[in-house]
Amino acid sequence: MSLKVLTWNVEKVTPKSWKKGPVILGRIEQHQPELVCLTEAHADFLRGHVITSQEGYGYPIHDGQRMVVLWSRQPWREVDRFGSGSLPPGLFVSGVTQTSLGDVMVIGVCIPWGFARTEGWRGADRRKLWEDHEDYLGALSAILGRGPTERLIVMGDFNQWIGQGRGNAPIRCRDKLRDVFAGHIRIATADVAFRGRKTIDHIALSDDLVAESLGTISNIHDDGRQLSDHFGVAAEVTARSS
Repeated sequence: MSLKVLTWNVEKVTPKSWKKGPVILGRIEQHQPELVCLTEAHADFLRGHVITSQEGYGYPIHDGQRMVVLWSRQPWREVDRFGSGSLPPGLFVSGVTQTSLGDVMVIGVCIPWGFARTEGWRGADRRKLWEDHEDYLGALSAILGRGPTERLIVMGDFNQWIGQGRGNAPIRCRDKLRDVFAGHIRIATADVAFRGRKTIDHIALSDDLVAESLGTISNIHDDGRQLSDHFGVAAEVTARSS
């Protein structure tokens, strides 16, 4: 048995966005996923069993926008939109759902980019470059440390290139991300790229799971326009042989 999962930052495109929304939905459906994590999406972008992060993160929210949306073919339970008091609101959601591999806990994340809450912010709300990113990684590490060690998937926008070569984040942030996923869960999409560009949207799996195949979803419309500033990432996941 295998489980098809998919993650994509759709850059605030709505289902009704002229041309873009229907095309993105069509490309998602072509992969026939059981689990989907969309970031910078809308609560009603995917129909059916959907859970979302809280509102917020200090930026204006319009038309039901959520930074993280999780969808499953089956209902969700044990839903957590909070994570921990150390996480900024609106960038996390988790739940347990039934899949082809049995019950799986899914954590959807949108790790802040390096310039989050820097320019245009004042006083106590203003952050240093990559400060929110580092703080989020610290909080996520604690969440993963107390969570399940099997049948666990973490996916979403990590806002970091991973793998060989120079990264897009400071070395300290790259090291911290590696530390977060150095235990019982590993990033399967570290070397995925599309048209020479490395992904910053990732899928991480607990050690009892393995990605048998990885793929990308084009963010280029047939007319040459961008559907989103991110391309999507998909994986076919199976249980690791003992």
